[in-house]
Amino acid sequence: MEAYSEEQSPRAPHHGCLWGCLGGFVAVAIVLMAVFGYGAWYFYKGFSNDSRIALIVSTMRENGQAVAVLGKDIKVREVQLHTFDYATGRGGTASYVLNVEGSRDHGSVKADLDISHQPKITLLILTDSEGRSYYLIGAPPPNPMMQNSI
Repeated sequence: MEAYSEEQSPRAPHHGCLWGCLGGFVAVAIVLMAVFGYGAWYFYKGFSNDSRIALIVSTMRENGQAVAVLGKDIKVREVQLHTFDYATGRGGTASYVLNVEGSRDHGSVKADLDISHQPKITLLILTDSEGRSYYLIGAPPPNPMMQNSI
C-alpha cells in the first residue's frame, strides 16, 4: 500500500434539490403567514390607530341620527373593507366598510373620504341590523322612477 493512498468511504446521496425546494417552500410559507397575520391583526384590532377611522367614528358620535339608531358609545368592531385610489388626478380617495356597534344596536358603515389634503368624509351611509340605510353625509342616489316623469 502506498503512503499517499487513502481509503475513500462511499459518499452519501445528496438531497440538494429536495432541501432547496423545501427551504424555498418554508420561506414562502413564512412570508405569507406574516402578511396574513398582519392583515388579520389590522382588520380586527390594528385599525384603532388609523386616524381616518377615528374621524369616521367621531363624526358618527356627533351625528344625531347615528346616535338615535345605534345609541351612545359608538365603536368599530371590525374593518370589512379598506381601499385607496390615487388615480383621481387631484390626490386620493379612501373607502371603508366598518362593522360598528353602539349601546342600542349594531350595523355597518360605508364611508368615502377625500384624502388629497386633510381627510374629509364625502359619503357616510349607516346600515342598521335590520338593513335600513341612513345617509348621514351625502345624498342618496336619485330615484330611477322619477327620472322620466313629466
